[in-house]
Amino acid sequence: MLAVGMARGKPGVHAFELPMPEIKQPDEVLVRVKEVGLDGTDFNMLRYGLQDIAEGRNEMVMGHEMVGVVEATGSGVKSLSPGDSVTMTVRRGCGQCQPCLHNQSDMCMTGLYTERGIHKLDGFLTRFSVEQEQYIVKVPPQLVKFAVLTEPLSIVEKGIEQIRIIQSRLPWACAHPEHTFLSENWGMCKRALVVGAGPLGLLATALLRLAEVNTYVTDIVPEDSPKVHLAKHMAANYIDASSKTPKELVELSCALGNLDIIFEASGAAATAVALINCMVRSSIYVMTGIPRGDLVIQVDAAQLVRQMVRFNQVLVGSVNSNRSHFEMALRDMGKIDSRFNGMLKEMFTHRFRLEDYKQAFALSDPKHIKTVIEVEPWN
Repeated sequence: MLAVGMARGKPGVHAFELPMPEIKQPDEVLVRVKEVGLDGTDFNMLRYGLQDIAEGRNEMVMGHEMVGVVEATGSGVKSLSPGDSVTMTVRRGCGQCQPCLHNQSDMCMTGLYTERGIHKLDGFLTRFSVEQEQYIVKVPPQLVKFAVLTEPLSIVEKGIEQIRIIQSRLPWACAHPEHTFLSENWGMCKRALVVGAGPLGLLATALLRLAEVNTYVTDIVPEDSPKVHLAKHMAANYIDASSKTPKELVELSCALGNLDIIFEASGAAATAVALINCMVRSSIYVMTGIPRGDLVIQVDAAQLVRQMVRFNQVLVGSVNSNRSHFEMALRDMGKIDSRFNGMLKEMFTHRFRLEDYKQAFALSDPKHIKTVIEVEPWN
């Protein structure tokens, strides 16, 4: 069957043939892949030559955001049946540390995990895939058309979860005690800045606005960009940082008032570090973007430490997600679609067939938000 990915020692993306996978264990499931989303990780793997192919193999299938349909199940599978729409988690635990032994491989302590389509394991840019039942999440029928966004939304779910858990140490967040971080109305009386208006940034904005957080989004795209349109569609405010230095962006962001939350989803290292200065007392800053290359900047380390200690500030990194976050994403996806009608559909700006993978990976369009490769059309 046709597969698309990286070839050892060869730059760029390539097509190759793989044998049809087979169910070999009772808990395995054969899935027919329907759609695969491409994100910054995929593009950066090619741009920077980040080949992480398993020993003994010369290729690795790319693509870690997927939705498909169950084709067949092993004799021990209980929760899935042929015909079910599903998505799959990405990371597989090391089998050694406590987080991985408790199905939280996103918090792996050894770094010996593997990841579908990224690190040692084949991804989903191919016709069929076999996986264990525990890593497969059923998709409600009404969400199938958006389900390829489950993985990126799960990343945001984890980041928001970190915010709410960590900040629950505060007795309240404003004059209304019912607005604590673990309450149903947790977002009221809070202000957030989302850095980056790509898919992760827009999905973070969606979750924050669902919680009624007063949200600002900043990026380097003009006001007429589709990204800005979607941010404003969710009643978020936009800050164009294209003509501003990190210092100027900091000054503008700090002028907004207390920023209880900063959610970084751009991977722009200089801006990410500079925005630490916008943190106020008892605020939290979550970083999800992973910058590439090297960057040396001058930082007043003493002032930074004084600020974080005196103001009870929290700076936290958040990467990957586990099954619970996928389930949270599917729960909230329906709410996002209902509240911001049309927002999720508009994120899909480009679609390609699997055979047209070269065009998909070479895409250069200022209006681009999300590319989806249609492995097989939906009936």
